[in-house]
Amino acid sequence: MDYPTNIKLLLLQLVLDEQEKLAHDKKNLQLATLMTEPIVDANTLERFTKHPLAQLYAPDLHNLTVRGLRSAVRDLFDNGLPQTAGEPIPVTVVTLANYYYMQRIKELEQDQLPKLKEQIEAGLRELSAETKQ
Repeated sequence: MDYPTNIKLLLLQLVLDEQEKLAHDKKNLQLATLMTEPIVDANTLERFTKHPLAQLYAPDLHNLTVRGLRSAVRDLFDNGLPQTAGEPIPVTVVTLANYYYMQRIKELEQDQLPKLKEQIEAGLRELSAETKQ
């Protein structure tokens, strides 16, 4: 899945929500199993493709199928988590979502917020120059 981090995070959040609903509605499904082997269905697909964030950052998702979404989720699991010193962290919907959440925060702090700050400062300088005239 070659989409921005915010789209991957959105997908994982929606998948997590769906797994919790499934575990609650269908007592034969265990949440622990669903966290490592999520069920991705048409409902998840619809929620994902209709979400305003997905439509804004990945408009090509409107052609996505359930099979394609399952493949995207599987890719996220297959890519796993970066190796850290110590005990390996199990790959679950929650651990993946936490990882992509941290990635998104880094993107915002290191890239997008400095750019936004520069744009605001440039706008203020422009405004200041106009008012002096």
